[in-house]
Amino acid sequence: MKRADRKLAEQYVDFVRRRSDESRSSCQQFDRKNHRNIARLTARGVTTVNELIAVLPQLPPKLKAFGIWWVQVTKPRSAEKTLLRMLHDDPPYRQSYASALGMIGGRRSIRHFLRIGRTQLASKSPDRNWLEAVIQGIKFANNPSPDIEEMLLAIYERTNLPGWLRGDAADALGCCGQLRDRRTTFFRRAWETARNGIGETDIEVKFWSMYVIMQLAQSNFSNRTRSNAMFTSALPQLLEIAATDHRLAPGYWWPMSAEAEDAIAVIETGHHQENDAGHRWQGHPERGPMNRDA
Repeated sequence: MKRADRKLAEQYVDFVRRRSDESRSSCQQFDRKNHRNIARLTARGVTTVNELIAVLPQLPPKLKAFGIWWVQVTKPRSAEKTLLRMLHDDPPYRQSYASALGMIGGRRSIRHFLRIGRTQLASKSPDRNWLEAVIQGIKFANNPSPDIEEMLLAIYERTNLPGWLRGDAADALGCCGQLRDRRTTFFRRAWETARNGIGETDIEVKFWSMYVIMQLAQSNFSNRTRSNAMFTSALPQLLEIAATDHRLAPGYWWPMSAEAEDAIAVIETGHHQENDAGHRWQGHPERGPMNRDA
């Protein structure tokens, strides 16, 4: 039986079973809520993923949100056509559709997102919501193509875009293979943007630029010895951030200063610290604010 033809209730039981004991214990309320959603769908005659895909556009908000999430979890290829249509027809859920399409990872979807991205970047007034959807739709790609990597870098470079949007692009950019070869124009553009980014006032650009610098400076990437002086030129600003900027990083539980300390360590040693910022601040309950309205 194909995955999309299995009963939703059976699939969810398997989904819960595959999780760790700790996850099952901590997510009991979440799972009960989803079981109720599945019961409501069953009462509507919707019992399989394929049936869920067929009715997804007409579902009420709570069931629609669950349905999109479950499609994102199960990744049925049969959902791609419907999700691409709803990406345009149902703007309030655009980012959720984009994330689901990104997890499915179909070539048609990726080509579609790249076309949208190029159109928006060519505009004098790019639509930030569409660009956010583009990032969501391409950032999960396995072995991202040069076209995907170029799109992420182009968004990160654009100083007229909101900091949170550029930060999201930089986050995804950190996994790009072209960052591993210091002989390329792509590498030099990423370095220049990150080097400038740690001096910007926007906290999200500053934070994710430190992350990109860490990715660029790793010693397992090619031609490290020829480029050490390039990275050490960022040390004065990173040392200043480490000493003075104790704001919590946007969306995270460690401060900007801790992220700067990690970047300094990678520049000086070529390796990420085993006891990184996330571990050093583990258990800290607060999170840094995120401004998605800018």
